[in-house]
Amino acid sequence: MNKIFKHPLVFLMLLLCNIRLFAQTITFDDWKNLTTSGKLPPECELQRSNNNLDLIKFNGLYYLVFRTAPTHFASKKSTMYVVSSPDLETWKYETKIAPGCDLREPKFAVYHDTLNLYFFTSGTNFFKFEPHQLMVCRTVGGGFWTTSQSVNMDGFVPWRVRERKDTLYLSAYYGKNLYNGGHKSNLRLFYSTDALNWKPISVEPQVDILSAEEGEFIFDKSGNLFATVRLEGTGALICSADGKCLYNWKKIRLKTKFDSALLFTHKDDIYLISRRSLDGDIDKLKNRTNETKRRARNLIRYSITRKVTALYKLDKKNLSVTHILDFPSTGDTAFPGISQLDENNYVLMNYSSDIHGKKKSWIRGQLGKTYLYWTKLHFSKE
Repeated sequence: MNKIFKHPLVFLMLLLCNIRLFAQTITFDDWKNLTTSGKLPPECELQRSNNNLDLIKFNGLYYLVFRTAPTHFASKKSTMYVVSSPDLETWKYETKIAPGCDLREPKFAVYHDTLNLYFFTSGTNFFKFEPHQLMVCRTVGGGFWTTSQSVNMDGFVPWRVRERKDTLYLSAYYGKNLYNGGHKSNLRLFYSTDALNWKPISVEPQVDILSAEEGEFIFDKSGNLFATVRLEGTGALICSADGKCLYNWKKIRLKTKFDSALLFTHKDDIYLISRRSLDGDIDKLKNRTNETKRRARNLIRYSITRKVTALYKLDKKNLSVTHILDFPSTGDTAFPGISQLDENNYVLMNYSSDIHGKKKSWIRGQLGKTYLYWTKLHFSKE
């Protein structure tokens, strides 16, 4: 009998069966279009482009914030709505933010039993990225919200806010002059103990590589930090930091670009949801020694090719990512929000051009209609 188990073919079959036994399957339900469902409150006056969202559960209610505007690009008509629901089916109007300029990157954070909403205001020039003020508003109960106020971090663009050991941490990058030669890269981790006043965690930025943006980060159960950073035009970084020195980020550089990244944990495994280019990695062009020209060509190529929203798994030990699956998505897509339902199930929201229509390039999607979609994501053992 022992000789049988020692046979290479038998051993391989047993190994594969064992892998299959302990492998985890990830599935999702059909995606539902919230913007065309008729379930959003009548106060929400939707425009053609619906994107930039976040989702959180707070005091028994799901809170959703999203941006609506004529297109993906800057506009004085940009508006943010916050709505709430006890069951993801019946939605109630909470508040409207419409300062007469563009506004983006809404991020929820709960701190000391208060729900805070962070975002930034921007200019109205269709062709420019002009971050002005980083703002916050918060619930005061009974469906009322405070007036938005500046947190005195002008020019910084927020990306994620997370709590650890009774302290809030915010990742933000300096966005002024981002697409011209005057930009100085400055991506930092800030901290706060009142959700209003923020201080940098260190004198030096965590990342100062050219065009470092969208510093998505998360803590594992041990308190260690893991992050992705978009390098516009050149790829991405996968980063980590020991929980005892969060200011010191180890960095691994990749040619794969992760736009609109969202990290979440499932039983201490870390997963990434982000935009994926169907045209492959950055720097496909060869023999381009001029960094500025190569970056510009990559930006153009990225804009005119097709995108999807994808799910990846992050390897904490090797700081690498593995592509798992693509979600139904096309055109202008990927700004996900997620909330855990129970031990193995999550509600996931995202935006996209029509997932049932013709497949589009990113730029065509940015100029056309986009919708808010949601599904339930399921983790299970085979």
